Amino acid sequence: MRVRPMNEEAYLRLIRVAKRQAPADMWIKGARVLQVYTKEWREVNVAVAGERIAYVGEKEPEVDEQTVVVDAAGMYAVPGYMEPHAHPFQWYNPFTLADFALERGTTTLVSDTMMLMSLPFAQVAEIMERLSAHPVKHFFWSRLDPQQRRAQAEPPFDRAGLARMLEHPLVVQGGELTDWQGVLSEDETLLFGIKHTRDLGKRMEGHHPGASAETLNTAAAAGITACHESITAEDLLRRLQLGMYTALRHSSIRPDLPELVRGWLEMGLPWSPRMMLTSDGSTPPMHRHGLMDYTIRVAIEAGMPPEEAYAMATLNPAVYYGMDAEIGGIAPGRLADVLLLARPEEPTPELVIANGRRAAEKGRLLVSTVQPQWERYEFPPVDRLGRDVGAEAFRLRHTGGPLPVLHMRNAVITTLEREELPADRDGCVSLENDPELAVICCLNPDRERLTQALVRGYSRSLEALASTYTASDDWLVIGRDPEAMAQALRRVRQIGGGVVMMDEGRVVCECPLPLAGMFSPAPMDDVIGMAESLTDLLRKKGYAHLDPLYSLLFFTATHLPYARLTAEGIVDVKSGAVMVPSILLP
Repeated sequence: MRVRPMNEEAYLRLIRVAKRQAPADMWIKGARVLQVYTKEWREVNVAVAGERIAYVGEKEPEVDEQTVVVDAAGMYAVPGYMEPHAHPFQWYNPFTLADFALERGTTTLVSDTMMLMSLPFAQVAEIMERLSAHPVKHFFWSRLDPQQRRAQAEPPFDRAGLARMLEHPLVVQGGELTDWQGVLSEDETLLFGIKHTRDLGKRMEGHHPGASAETLNTAAAAGITACHESITAEDLLRRLQLGMYTALRHSSIRPDLPELVRGWLEMGLPWSPRMMLTSDGSTPPMHRHGLMDYTIRVAIEAGMPPEEAYAMATLNPAVYYGMDAEIGGIAPGRLADVLLLARPEEPTPELVIANGRRAAEKGRLLVSTVQPQWERYEFPPVDRLGRDVGAEAFRLRHTGGPLPVLHMRNAVITTLEREELPADRDGCVSLENDPELAVICCLNPDRERLTQALVRGYSRSLEALASTYTASDDWLVIGRDPEAMAQALRRVRQIGGGVVMMDEGRVVCECPLPLAGMFSPAPMDDVIGMAESLTDLLRKKGYAHLDPLYSLLFFTATHLPYARLTAEGIVDVKSGAVMVPSILLP
């Protein structure tokens, strides 16, 4: 496949520059170039014609007064990085993420489309096609299942919707498939989606944390071609032995890469060309360190040879997606995505060349990029409730017996337990002597349903926090002061969605996410700063897990164990049973 189109004139010029019968448009001179195909560094000349590399070798190219000469003496050149598994809606959006990626040397993104699925398909296609004009090459995956439990397949997750999305030329993969129980129960729509993906010759991404060899066998037989959920080196080996590609992940919710590298080194096995690296949709604070450049740095610091780390972030994912004739290496015919590094152990580039143009230098963009037109897109309104929600919704009435408490086992895994707790004089649950407890409420504004519980482990003495940033379309409110919780929800509705935190009767942090209540149009640096402020406040309030933002997202995600908040009530994920039913919103 062509990653970027090339007309006949550009094609002929590419050949003539390669033959040294026409002057190069760019000459990268004097760099030690990583040959990812052989894992060796060579001091060679790189000649560029238009967007593509025409020649890599010892001879100097033909030049004229129009040739851009890049003096790279003493520098190291590697291919542009590829993120094979991006989630571009973690408060930031795919346009601002692409700008951020380009500044730091990531020149290709393969991105999730989950947060676009509420739009009409024509608008989803328009966004994808607009992004394809960005200097960063953009491709996408098509989700086969929502992260919310549903009685039956509904648009866009019915057969017609899946087929339409999977058949779009910018969609190169199905997945990531989170409803594995649906596959095991032979859900017809899911099986259609997997088979249709493979019938189209596209890749199929799985999601199998902690899976046994038997489960992975079934997944591979069903058509799963890769899985990014390895937590140990043994997990990596198990997937490779069954013919899957596997991504070594370092994200804000699963910073597993150092342990994976050390474990693999202890096993004494060779690095596999079927290994890739991914940052897997980290929330904004981790991106303070970078994107794929940071992931590569972590791998190298953990003991992975630099040559292997660069191959896992360039050639290997390009081969996986069938794009290695176009990207993934510094070689003739490939797009001229070349990063100049100060040294092999420093993956953040000094200069980024993308599509044959100097695109960024020392973290600053040198080219114009594509700007979104968010006003054109019909995201559902965040505030769909025609009335106020008062403090009564956040008072948990004492039933006289043990009460439901969600225990946070880590940032995203919650179990339901019953605890004996005292009542106050108004007949509500008293939290006075237990600062680690808070009331947690999931409010569905469409059906006006309210699911109430307690949560242990999110914070200490949290007055109030309200969030529209959830894996469902529900609102989440957490806190110990019902009046403050009501105020926090009012404020998050006023700002058009996002997260609001209150303390001592006032708003102490306000994070607007006006696009679908989930992400922001603001530049990446602004979003990083906003998210860091909230994270710092929550850590001061006792949040002790990896990522408080992912916790907010996943309290309502029914693809994760064990107990989840839904519009129906607290659901046991494995059985689907409603353990605590929701009530009508008072």
